[in-house]
Amino acid sequence: MPMGIRQAVIAIWATLAIDALLALYEKLTGHATDGEFTFALILYSLLCILPYKISNKSNAARYAYLIITIASALIMLGGVGYEKMKLEYVISISLIPVEIFILYRLFQKGTSDWFRKEK
Repeated sequence: MPMGIRQAVIAIWATLAIDALLALYEKLTGHATDGEFTFALILYSLLCILPYKISNKSNAARYAYLIITIASALIMLGGVGYEKMKLEYVISISLIPVEIFILYRLFQKGTSDWFRKEK
């Protein structure tokens, strides 16, 4: 696996861990209901499939990550649901450079060639 993919996968795992910890914080401080917390954990659990599949040369997982990242950024920039969760908004904004790094590493020339090679 190229170093760029390895770095991207590690960064994806880190952002998922930060998001899960943030969901726990929101639950413990009363900013998230039991249902919202459960939904967040289920969502993050499903998203854990992406770094695993990316590390196994899944080009579809790479593009799924791109689409999810763009959709998340558009929702975040629209301010949807952040009225009561200001910390989540601040952390999401601060993770933008990490997401840009991840996308850069996933779609740079050398890594794109790696996804095209036979498994």
